[in-house]
Amino acid sequence: MPAVTRQRRILLLSPFPPRPEATHGGAHVIGRLVETLAEEHYVGVLFLRAPGEPGLGAGLGRRLALVEEVRRPDRQSGPGRRLAGLAHAARGLGAGRPAWASDWWVRGFAARAGQVAAAWRPDVVQAEFHVMGQYLAGLRGYGALVLVEHEPGAAAARDRATTARGPERVARRLDAGAWRRYERRVLACADAVVAFTERDRTELDALAAGVPVTRIPFGADLPAEPLDPLGTDPPRIVFVGNLNHPPNAQAALDLVHGIVPAVRRRRPDVVVEIVGEAPRALARRLRVPGVVVAGVVPDVRPHLDRAAVVAVPARVGGGMRVKVVQTLAAGKALVATPRAVEGLDLVPGEQALIAETDDELAAAITGLLDDPERRRALGVAARAWAGAHLRWEDVRASYDRLYASLEGSARC
Repeated sequence: MPAVTRQRRILLLSPFPPRPEATHGGAHVIGRLVETLAEEHYVGVLFLRAPGEPGLGAGLGRRLALVEEVRRPDRQSGPGRRLAGLAHAARGLGAGRPAWASDWWVRGFAARAGQVAAAWRPDVVQAEFHVMGQYLAGLRGYGALVLVEHEPGAAAARDRATTARGPERVARRLDAGAWRRYERRVLACADAVVAFTERDRTELDALAAGVPVTRIPFGADLPAEPLDPLGTDPPRIVFVGNLNHPPNAQAALDLVHGIVPAVRRRRPDVVVEIVGEAPRALARRLRVPGVVVAGVVPDVRPHLDRAAVVAVPARVGGGMRVKVVQTLAAGKALVATPRAVEGLDLVPGEQALIAETDDELAAAITGLLDDPERRRALGVAARAWAGAHLRWEDVRASYDRLYASLEGSARC
């Protein structure tokens, strides 16, 4: 890799503790990005932490020039807190913030970010996730301001409004309008915006009013050895994802109720495993015969290792899917929708099987269950592709080029 032109001070704002080892996709991606940037730059991290949430990743703090956390209030548990949360959300709407952004607005964080920036004098302030973009306006004058959009909020809210029915649809439309106004405002305060996929870059470009939007996909770590490309008996279809995230919840429901019944007509022995945090009501809808809801696990690798096929039937939502890049890097057979593999220049049929409808996805999964050698070949090709295209050092080089292009910028 070419030498870095100069070391920079990068202050990164995160909505939760970065954790390279986390199973939570956002915490993992931010953690690995912080690790990678810290190899060449002075990196400081200021993050919010909710009650009971794990802290900063093990060993990560020793690599950083600055680490600070600010407690995020619990506005959900207990009747008193719920009322306080509703009042906080109402004030947020009055200030032009959608509900989710209001959840992450903490006045103490805004004040501490200003104090840290004034004392540390960063060259770059980088906000991870749209909900942290609301803090950039208070940091004008402290280096270039970069907003990393893991998933565009306005586009996701529009998707939710489109699929909602009945009275919920009215509320979703109001939320979508709030997101559009909020996102337009925070984009205007950045000197540059980072998106993971071309779809997201196009969505954000339409709202960004001239602020440059750059596509920089995140990377993946290859395990020292590939996982078992065939899986174990009985054959398992594995889905990994945080089911509190609506696109993941819908994908899991589609898999269990729309796709697997067709697979079982040919392969009645198949077991489905759902891995990831799930709301109680959703978990009940997923617990049907032959489906295991594993919930939160300390390590997803044993579950992926047992899988004959990893399925990601996502049809809504933006960004890249951590579960997809981890599956490729692990050398496992993947069946996914086109939306699920956005941000990755895969060749359908070579590194993964790509299909759209329930019937097409069921046929692809069934074909792989019946053909172990096809699963092995897909896994080998997927791992080789990930090793060539998902290197974190290439991600760092892309950010270095972006930072260099912003020297002297000040929009807000």
